[in-house]
Amino acid sequence: MKASASSSALEQRISAFLDGEANEHERQEIEALLVNEPQARALHDNLKRGTDYGRRVFDDAMKEPLPLELVRTIKNAPLPRRAIRLPDDKKRQSLSFKPSRTQALVACILSLCLGGGIGYALGTQPGSTRLGGSEVQLDSRDWLDDVVAHYRLYTRLPDRLVEIGADRPGDILAWLTTGTGIAFRIPDLSQSGLTFAGARLFTADNRPSGLLLYRRGDEGEIIAITFSKTRPDTNKPVEDIRADTGLVSWSTPLATYVVVGPSSAADLDEIAAKAAGLI
Repeated sequence: MKASASSSALEQRISAFLDGEANEHERQEIEALLVNEPQARALHDNLKRGTDYGRRVFDDAMKEPLPLELVRTIKNAPLPRRAIRLPDDKKRQSLSFKPSRTQALVACILSLCLGGGIGYALGTQPGSTRLGGSEVQLDSRDWLDDVVAHYRLYTRLPDRLVEIGADRPGDILAWLTTGTGIAFRIPDLSQSGLTFAGARLFTADNRPSGLLLYRRGDEGEIIAITFSKTRPDTNKPVEDIRADTGLVSWSTPLATYVVVGPSSAADLDEIAAKAAGLI
């Protein structure tokens, strides 16, 4: 019984996290759970798939035209009558109500919202869902979400930012090359005001990924470079912002690279261009 209540409470917390309703402290806790707890990650994936599926079903329903018969009913609906109090009996009232055009239209929209909610409930079930005889494949968790979650977690641990410090570059090269299967060099980004701090190894979408971390001057701002086996189908740089975190990614035939930093950092694309030529 306690396990069931705990699972329900965790589901509510992750739902609030996905809906953007969690405060900063709660969001930090959820991100830590997603990094360390496989059960929490699985629940997050299911809820996210359900949300995406319900949104698609609702959007498709909103695109459907209203039936002609319903449009005619709304157009020809008579205006509502006013309630009349009879003069010979003050306690007796005659209430007559018929929906106006606006009220009928609101009722239709509410019906569509209810359909979207049902789609969301069906979408929370794991796996694929059949709709109209065809199977709909639900999107999986984006690997960049893992990159952002690890970056945000490690930058909040200034005393434990790295696993191997910058004073051991040989160990970093051997460790990350063996762990990721990617040969690389540690970029010197001092011209961008960045000082190499060290490295970590983590997993994104169940793939080992290397993480090189840099500090920017006295500001304490952390910029990171991650790399792992290639994923995207294009080698064009892609810029994105997730959870106040900026991302600039590019790929080669052998690996995918991402420069990660605060969304307020205006030079992430310049850092990515320099790193691409040095790494």
